[in-house]
Amino acid sequence: MDKISTLWQGASYQDNLLQSYRDFHLTIQSILIAIGAGLSVATLTFADNLKIFSSYGLLVLITGLGIYLLFTMNNLIKARGEDVDYFHNQIIEYEKSLPKGEQVLTAFKVYQKFHRDKTDINEYFSNFDLTETIRNQLTEKGKGHTRLLLDKYLFWGFYVVWGCFHLVAIMSIIKQLFF
Repeated sequence: MDKISTLWQGASYQDNLLQSYRDFHLTIQSILIAIGAGLSVATLTFADNLKIFSSYGLLVLITGLGIYLLFTMNNLIKARGEDVDYFHNQIIEYEKSLPKGEQVLTAFKVYQKFHRDKTDINEYFSNFDLTETIRNQLTEKGKGHTRLLLDKYLFWGFYVVWGCFHLVAIMSIIKQLFF
């Protein structure tokens, strides 16, 4: 097996793992959030203080698990993203020695990063000079639009959802105790 095939297999394997981790994380968070939503609503509907405090106690436990998994999976997904970046960087480095027509990943990364709006990307790429600075820009860790959405904003969105559950539950408890 030649080097480029090995690099592409490594990149594919790491990217598949990254997507699997994201899928697992989203599935687990979805289940926990559904449970958290039910417990949050339960604090609104119960009239008995024991049931309200019991459901809130369970909400605290489920939230703790959800937050722990957010933190753990965020670190795992970031690390796996760096592994994907490593292989992309290695492929681009290898492709420097190939004719422009065979630089598949490099051409895609140039298209993706710099000139999606160019009418003829092939002409642009054929005149493109790949310097070390540009190569580093092509494989920036965590700087892509999709990674920003999935690996940063989505995680923060989950934190906000968990916080909202507690806000609702605490307001319900205050209402029950003082009004």
